[in-house]
This record gives sequence, C-alpha cells and structure tokens, in this order.
Amino acid sequence: MDKKKLLIVGGGKLGRQILQILAPRNVFIFYVASRELDHAVRTCNLIRQGCLQMGVSCVLHPVALELGASQIDENAAVIARIRPDIILNCASLHSWRWLRDLPAPLYAALGEAQLGPWLPMHLAPAYDLMRAVVSSRVKALTVNAAYPDVVNVVLDKVGLAPDVGVGNVANLIPAMRLAIARLALCDSQQVQVKLAAQHFLSHQLTRVGMPLQSHYRLAYRIGGKDCTGAFDDALIFNGVCTHFRSLDDQFLTAASAVSVIENLFSLNEAETHAPGPHGLPGGYPVRIGMGQVLLSLPYGVSRSDAISVNQQGQRQDGIREVHADGRVSFESEQMAIMESLLGYSIQCLHLTDVHACAAELGRKYQALVNQSRS
Repeated sequence: MDKKKLLIVGGGKLGRQILQILAPRNVFIFYVASRELDHAVRTCNLIRQGCLQMGVSCVLHPVALELGASQIDENAAVIARIRPDIILNCASLHSWRWLRDLPAPLYAALGEAQLGPWLPMHLAPAYDLMRAVVSSRVKALTVNAAYPDVVNVVLDKVGLAPDVGVGNVANLIPAMRLAIARLALCDSQQVQVKLAAQHFLSHQLTRVGMPLQSHYRLAYRIGGKDCTGAFDDALIFNGVCTHFRSLDDQFLTAASAVSVIENLFSLNEAETHAPGPHGLPGGYPVRIGMGQVLLSLPYGVSRSDAISVNQQGQRQDGIREVHADGRVSFESEQMAIMESLLGYSIQCLHLTDVHACAAELGRKYQALVNQSRS
C-alpha cells in the first residue's frame, strides 16, 4: 500500500513531538509547514537524522506556509500541489504555557480566566487554514490541535469544521486507566475507559484537582466487564491528579495525535478519545478508522446528553455560547479577569473580527509580560 501524505502545519514543539513519535515508524510521507522555511528545513533535518540513528530512513519535505487572511489563495495552491491525505493543524498564536513566563501570582490570577477568552489566538490560524483547505479542493482529512473543543465548533457553523481534534479529554484517559487499575489491583491493560468531558475538566483536574462542579460522563470496564460505579469517581480523579500526575501534558497531546492520525485510514476501527469530532463541543470517546470518525458513547449516554455535558463545561471554560452564525459569546466572570489584568474585554466575537481581536489580545498580553519584568 502506498504511504499516505501527512501535512503538519505549525513549526512549534507539538508538531516536532508528533514527528519524533511518528517518523521512526515510517508509515507516512511527511510535509512540515512553517512560516519560516529555514525552521522547517532544520526540523526535517533533525527528524531525518534522528531516524537514521535508529536505522530508519524516512521522507520529510519542508514547506513554507504562512497562515493569514491575505494568504488564502497562496496556501490553497500549496495544499493543492502537495495533495495531502491528512492535514494536522498545530498552529496557534498563543500557547497556554507562555503564561508561565509571568510571576507565579500573576500566572495564577490570569489562569482563573480559563482558556475561553483566549479563543481568538487559536481560532484565527485555524480559520485561515480551513479556508485554504476548502479552496484547494483537496479531499483531505483534517485534524486540529488548537483548542478543538471550541475552535471546531465555531468553524462548523460556517462549514469549515475539521474532522476531529486531539488532546484535552484524551490526555486524561491514560492516567484514569492507571488510577482505576490501582484501585482494582489489576494491570492497566485490563481497564478500558469512556469519558465525555470538555477541556475545562482536563485542564483543572491535572493542575488543581477535581473542580467543585464537574460535568462529565464516565464509564469503565475491567477485564471486559462493566464496572462503572465500582469506585467513587472522586477517588479515580484524585488518583489522576496525585499518584499519576504527569510532567508535561504536551507529550500526551502528541501521543493523542498519533493515535488519531495512525488510525484514520486503518482498515480496523480503533477506540480512542478526541475533542471536537465533526464540530461537536468538547470531548468524546470515538471510533476511528476507514476514513471515518464516529462517536462511541458508553451504554446509556445519548448523543444529546454528551453534548449537553460538554456545553456545561464549555461555559466553565469561559464560552457562554457558540451561535448558529459562528458568533461566540463569552462568560462575564472570566472576561472580567481579562479586563482587570490585561485591559482586554469583548462580549461577542464575530469571525470577521477574529484577526483584529487576536492582534489586540497579543499586544496586551505582551505589554503585561513587559510590565511584569520591569
């Protein structure tokens, strides 16, 4: 079988980690796109040389691609020339990890605003990329790593939804399997988990513990037997944020991306978790394979119930509502924190304004960083 073409857009750490896992397996032809061609070349050289150290020769092509509203046609031409089978978006204008550049008290205070108010920073590049994908007329499967719990929802309203996201809910599953195995005194390989939950739960749980109000649907099997409810959920989640707390969840996001990408064209469906499948809010258990992404909800949990749970988590994340035309309303509590610390506030975001809002938010964040250092 011919190798599939995988185009990775975004030259940051996440894309590099995904390549470090996938490239030695030598099952794709890789295209690594960055706005700086030299950076893409050096990334390809690093991965190519690392693979050779392991006795593997892989094919990687560096690509110059700068996302922007004025580059839609140019980027569409690049995509049409490559004709990728899978496009993975790792591009974002702001990483949550950058907040750690701030002094600890300021980092903690700004963290209370959650991720929702930062939506323009993740939405703008994804919006530009998906417009280029549609314009290219290439029938690729699209995977989004930039806040897919909400970005995919917004883009779905205007017919631009990626097929699926990665990370977030998926990052909780390994630790939950380990926590349940610890309680059941069994091997974690015997534990299967199905969890529907929004980004807010995964973010809070791994940093400060279980939120007082947690919205999710959880089911699990041990040795093939349904054991849902055998252990108190709080004990399971406590194990996630204590015994099995990890060092860097970006590696977990990379592993999540690999589990999605590797199975998209598999002849056998694989069970995994993913946020934003087909523009749905939040995260879900899914089946991936044969070019499809399908919900795989636990018994007794309906599609509408899973969506409702995720929408409740979405509000905790600072997003009040994603409207039918793609407008986004924000929760006043979280936005008030942004206004207090950054001088940035918006009640409703229109897609046409996303680039201006992202630019303003970026300027005001940088001003806060500069002020904290002076």
